[in-house]
Amino acid sequence: MTGSSRLSGFWHSRLSRRAALRGGAIGGAGLTAAALIGCGNGDDDAPPAPPAPARQAAPATSTAPAAATQAPAGSETPTATPEARATATPSPAAGVDGPRRGGIFRIHQWFTPPSLDPHRTLDFSTKGAASYIYSKLFTQIPVVFDEAPNPEMAGDLVESWEFTPDRDRLNLTLVPNATFTHPINRTVDSDDVRFSVERFRGLNGHDPAPNASQLDFIQGMETPDARTITLRMAPLARVLWRLADMFNMHIMPRETGSAFDPTQTMVGSGPFVWDELVQDVSFKVVRNPDWFNGPDVPYLDAVHELIVQPLTALTQFQAGGIDLLITPTPDFVPALVRNYPEGRIVPRKALGFVYLSFGEPRDGSAPWADARVRRAISLSLNRADMITALYNVDGLEEVGLEVASRVGWHNILPAGFRGQSVDPRTDAKTGRWIRHDVAEARKLLEAAGYGDGFEVPYNYTAAFGPAWIQETEIIPQLVSDIGITFKTNVVDYAAEYVPETSRGVYEGIALQLQVFPGLEDFLTDLYASPGASGGNLHRVEDAAIGAAVDDINTTFDIDERNEKVRNIQRDLLADAMWFVPSVGWQLDWVGLSPRAGIPDAWHGNGRGDHQAYGFPWWWVNEG
Repeated sequence: MTGSSRLSGFWHSRLSRRAALRGGAIGGAGLTAAALIGCGNGDDDAPPAPPAPARQAAPATSTAPAAATQAPAGSETPTATPEARATATPSPAAGVDGPRRGGIFRIHQWFTPPSLDPHRTLDFSTKGAASYIYSKLFTQIPVVFDEAPNPEMAGDLVESWEFTPDRDRLNLTLVPNATFTHPINRTVDSDDVRFSVERFRGLNGHDPAPNASQLDFIQGMETPDARTITLRMAPLARVLWRLADMFNMHIMPRETGSAFDPTQTMVGSGPFVWDELVQDVSFKVVRNPDWFNGPDVPYLDAVHELIVQPLTALTQFQAGGIDLLITPTPDFVPALVRNYPEGRIVPRKALGFVYLSFGEPRDGSAPWADARVRRAISLSLNRADMITALYNVDGLEEVGLEVASRVGWHNILPAGFRGQSVDPRTDAKTGRWIRHDVAEARKLLEAAGYGDGFEVPYNYTAAFGPAWIQETEIIPQLVSDIGITFKTNVVDYAAEYVPETSRGVYEGIALQLQVFPGLEDFLTDLYASPGASGGNLHRVEDAAIGAAVDDINTTFDIDERNEKVRNIQRDLLADAMWFVPSVGWQLDWVGLSPRAGIPDAWHGNGRGDHQAYGFPWWWVNEG
């Protein structure tokens, strides 16, 4: 039984009509205690993860990965060398001791990874677990809350890099001291990178990864020596992020499949070594004493991820048995603040996008083939009340947790991305269809020939936690006000949502979750010309939008690219309304036990990977 099927019934039995409209407002508070914990941040092709490393030689006082040489916000540093990097040294949170070596850090998860091979699945739990063990070429740089998402990437296995002036080649030099652990026990070299890229892309007899097109920009590789790699590339502005993304590029040894079975264990060069997996109980990793970013880090001796139900996780957190409580649902956070003052509840940017997408039939016969129907659905959503309910704005602010300034309105692309997001509440062009107006929505349906409404399958997964489920249940109530009936179909996360629904294979309408570090990535995933940059999973047939997205993806100046990102929302996306934005996955909360030590800069870019960019620099305070 998959994690989603185990949990969906548990949550659904407790999420009732409290999420219904009440006198024109949406009620969301008061979920029962048994459904108080959410599943964590969602991921793109697949979902969540909590809260950064970079290649560094960390001094003993450092508590966070080093940053690459700074370039204009949103750009990818064209060149970088070890000497050009600065090491961030954030202070620990108030009342928490500084970093110390030793101890076991305990977190909770909802299910054990369904697969251990990170190239053969899109499951976020597998990708996260693999990030403890396998290094990548590049990695995220952690930042403080207000600076997330950080558009800069830093080297992981890569010590230095340089783009050629026309951006058709990327020259990489690997660190000299990265080694694979037992049973490989040798230095990571350029042939391992070649092997991993070919294995991911499905070249030279390998089966391709489900998202192999993410690396389609790589047109060839040269490996003149053990530490040097040249990637020949099609033009793409977000190369470093693609190579840093935990959903893409874990570097595996070329002995994979012969010296060890990647479906049964993990053997990498990362900060931790695979220790043990007990199905539906836990999985454990231990410190890699030979990690190339050491010897001071990782600080932790081990990390134990415990597979527990939501109520058990809550109980264990308050009893001191869990150090990281992932995403307690906002309805219960006020009580947690009041009843467990020893712990800390801290905000985290989710950097996600919850939206309605439109599936089969795509031959023009479906009601949603008419843009007026899509606009009508958008106008039926009361986003102001949804935000108040889903984020428990009043309850959290009563206990001193700021919410309103941290949550915006998604436009046709998500909120929260500095220099890129457009607020529909103040932008007249996009705000025309992103507001609440039932009367106008009914007029649009009438004009489209659906004045009596229609029924449609409504697909979603239950894997993303109670707040997500509350959102999934609110939306059918709102669209019913304009005569549309959503017939609910809860799809299994592992069996259906990841391989099919999230990739455009479904009938009717689906509620989707995507998480990326920049709006360019959302544009690629949703609109890029079919076959270009690995996107357009929902089969949008709009040549003008596709061409504009392809142009954005090949615009290297960040200010020019951001302007194009803002303009495409106004000029091409708003009226077409190929996707209807909801309000979710902007802000969540993390519980930290009194013994959990973290640096100030611990916030990542949404797509997980805290196992690699976070935990090596976290610690535990004993006694």
